[in-house]
Amino acid sequence: MNQPYPHQPGIPAQHGNQRSVAPPAPPPMPQRSGNPRQTLSGQSYEPNRVEVEDRRTKEKQSRFSELSESLEHTSLKNILLAIITFLLFFALLAFLIVSEQRRQEGTSYRAQLSARLQLDTANAKAYLDNQLAWIDNGLVSGSNAAQLVNIVAKSPTVSDVAIVDGSGNVLAGTPNAQSLSQISTNSIPQSGVMITSLISPQGQINPVIVKKLNSASLITVLTPGSLLGQNAGKTAIVDMNGRAIDGPTLLGQSDSARFYNMPASELRGHFKSGDLGATKTKISGSKSWLGYQKIPDSTLYVVKPAPFYPDSKWKMTFGFLSLLFMGTLAMLWSLFKNMQAQVDTAVETTSANEVSQQRYRAALDGSRGGVWEVNLAENTAYISQSLSRLLGMPEQEHTMPVPQFLALFHDSDREKLLYNIRRAHMTGDFDVDINVARLPLTVACRGRPSTRGMDHSRVVIGMALDVSEQRGAQLRLQAAEARLHDALRAMNDSFVIWDQRDQLTLWNAKFEDFFGFQPGTLMPGMDHTIVNYTASNAIMDSLEAGDGHGYEIMLKDGRWIRYLETPTGDGGRVSIGTEITAIRTREHQLKENEQALQKTVNVLRKSQSRIVELAESYEQEKIRAEEANQSKSEFLANMSHELRTPLNAINGFSDIMKKEMFGPLGDPRYKEYVSDILFSGQHLLSLINDILDMSKIEAGKMTLHVESLDINDLIQQVIRIVRGRAEDNSQKLVFQPVDAREIEADPRAVKQVLLNLITNAIKFTPEGGVVSVDIDVKSAGIIVQVSDTGIGIAADDLARLAQPFEQVENKDSRKTEGTGLGLALSKSLVELHGGNFRIESTVGEGTSVIFTLPNKPIIRTEEETDTEVADEISRLAQDIAEVLDENIGDAASAEDVPVYVAQVQEQPPNNSYIPSHEGATAGPFNPKGNTNSQDTQNTQEIQPPMPNPYAA
Repeated sequence: MNQPYPHQPGIPAQHGNQRSVAPPAPPPMPQRSGNPRQTLSGQSYEPNRVEVEDRRTKEKQSRFSELSESLEHTSLKNILLAIITFLLFFALLAFLIVSEQRRQEGTSYRAQLSARLQLDTANAKAYLDNQLAWIDNGLVSGSNAAQLVNIVAKSPTVSDVAIVDGSGNVLAGTPNAQSLSQISTNSIPQSGVMITSLISPQGQINPVIVKKLNSASLITVLTPGSLLGQNAGKTAIVDMNGRAIDGPTLLGQSDSARFYNMPASELRGHFKSGDLGATKTKISGSKSWLGYQKIPDSTLYVVKPAPFYPDSKWKMTFGFLSLLFMGTLAMLWSLFKNMQAQVDTAVETTSANEVSQQRYRAALDGSRGGVWEVNLAENTAYISQSLSRLLGMPEQEHTMPVPQFLALFHDSDREKLLYNIRRAHMTGDFDVDINVARLPLTVACRGRPSTRGMDHSRVVIGMALDVSEQRGAQLRLQAAEARLHDALRAMNDSFVIWDQRDQLTLWNAKFEDFFGFQPGTLMPGMDHTIVNYTASNAIMDSLEAGDGHGYEIMLKDGRWIRYLETPTGDGGRVSIGTEITAIRTREHQLKENEQALQKTVNVLRKSQSRIVELAESYEQEKIRAEEANQSKSEFLANMSHELRTPLNAINGFSDIMKKEMFGPLGDPRYKEYVSDILFSGQHLLSLINDILDMSKIEAGKMTLHVESLDINDLIQQVIRIVRGRAEDNSQKLVFQPVDAREIEADPRAVKQVLLNLITNAIKFTPEGGVVSVDIDVKSAGIIVQVSDTGIGIAADDLARLAQPFEQVENKDSRKTEGTGLGLALSKSLVELHGGNFRIESTVGEGTSVIFTLPNKPIIRTEEETDTEVADEISRLAQDIAEVLDENIGDAASAEDVPVYVAQVQEQPPNNSYIPSHEGATAGPFNPKGNTNSQDTQNTQEIQPPMPNPYAA
């Protein structure tokens, strides 16, 4: 017992004491030139414990012998006996601590219970004395029986009062006092006061005080709890015989013996044994204390149950000591078993190392590879016998300088190998493929850093395996895969391969294009359900193919795909999707052409007579139109000369007078009047020019004088012209020039458009508002946007605003002047250049006018007809007659329509819906992709889509 335990820390290993067992010794290697060698472990192709030096092996074998000798002198029996003695001592000490704590807790709790019981008894005595004092006061104050009853009944704790004679007749009492005559008054003690109770069937206990009068008795029924208070809980008052006088309802529903789980005789015995005491019992299945104390000057007892040890701290102590005991026992047992296991392991390791060394030698000699080692401190390298044979050297172990070792490999790989060896102690293991010098071999070199000796010199130990065949096979496989991927990318059909687990294996870009997958979204191994769910977002509808093989899918972008899935031999699937949009579109067109042909025949039949009438009336209308056009031309020519000539004189002379070129005018008002004349003349001339320009545009006589212009300079010129008016209205003009190339356009026309739009924006923007001009440069031209924060335009008025002489009539627009030609003229000039003109506005927020100008005007030519309209009408009538004479039924028969079209016609309407691809798309002149109402095609309602073919 005086020997130190082998598991105790801080005790040095001595003779007779067990020491920690060293790790298993690796198999020894032959000693070479004083340089020990070490190998890597943990790799799939590396042997276990490769070529370790003899010195280290002998050292570990010496330690094992020392350990075995130490274990022979150690008495495991004495150690086990010491452990058992310690555990017994620990258990005894824990038992004594718990017992003492339990005794102290019991004593303390009984003292607390006695104190609470004495307090409840004192309160009960006080309540009882108060009730008796109240009754005595009633006897003194009441002059007759009725008055006595009324006085006593006024107490809040009194329920009923009655005066009963010796025969049981109620002489006076409260309204419910008749039932009190059943209370016996024959056993009233000599003190003249008897305390009993009334217990209802529901268990309610009412204390009763019976006081003896001369020839009668005063019976007073108290309310429940009047002798204990409202918070009595399970505390009760009972008499010597165990009858409940006051207490909880559960006590009234049974009796004292059953409620306290104690025979009545035993309960009476406890009452007779003393005025104060406590006993153990079980209440409602729980172990409890039952304390009792006699109320002074009475035969009543206060009974109070309480939990048995409610604060059982000894149980917590017992639990803690038990856990500590079990933990100590487990730790000691673990140490003992570990010591035994170390002895067994040391014996087994020696045997296993011998077997492992034999297997290693056999595996290394038969493999196309070997072990190498580089000692960075000594700048030497080691090559095993098998690796020497692989590299074409004499079949033996070699030790050489590092440069000679590197010279065994190809020039291009030497620096790579040396770089990895030098950085191995910083980056860890490495694996590189290098080519052998002068041999068609590729070896995989895997190295691991290590240290050796007391000085911790750095070495790198590795394995080299011939992987020439594997790398060649990999290159051939990669080339085949590359050719396969190139073929898939060149396919016009979508191609997908699923493995037997329904996971994605291979796909091409066409599959991503059809179903809206962004490049990089799909990954090999994705589940079919996930890909199917994402692809369904791009599908509008699907239906089975007409031949029963595969599905025909309609995408949301309008394309149609014929989708076919074929099982593979390994349980997977190959899915191929072919675009059939052109076929479906052609089928739909054939069907529409057939319907249109039938409608055309019907219309021609009805319109033949009408065309003849139109031909006769056309000549008359033509003559009137030519006369009207001649009159219009003469009127415009006259107006152009008659109106402009006087206006030029008016404007010229008023301008001279305004500038006072020939002297002052005199009165300042003349100068003001001249300014008004000049402004009115210029306004009228501008109006006439607008009317004449509109007339030229409508007549097709307007020509553009195209030249190169800088849009930034042109906008800045217009802003300088209108800036004064904006500043008068406290408005802010915003324009930020951009880097825009020059375009070819009519400078006067573009300047007039900008002047009209910016002037309108200033005109309809309140004071303090903002008018901005923005430019967006596109590849096909430029986009100009003029925005304001003005009164805005209602949506109903936008459609007619760009028409000549059209204005919005409201309370705000009436304050401004204008003829309604500005927007119409601007729109016409923009369209004359080949651009677009659009107005966007929100009432109360402002208006934006957006127009586009191409890089050069688009020349719109109209085909000239050599024939008169009357001749065309005559030929049309003749054609109608010829059509009606033909056999229409034969021309439109189903024999001329492809068989597949007939099959489509038999399908429900929702399956024959073909979307139109003629809608407007976003482009440089239509950034939002808006379309006019006349270009929008009506489409049928699309029914709910059929099941997705992916779910098949």
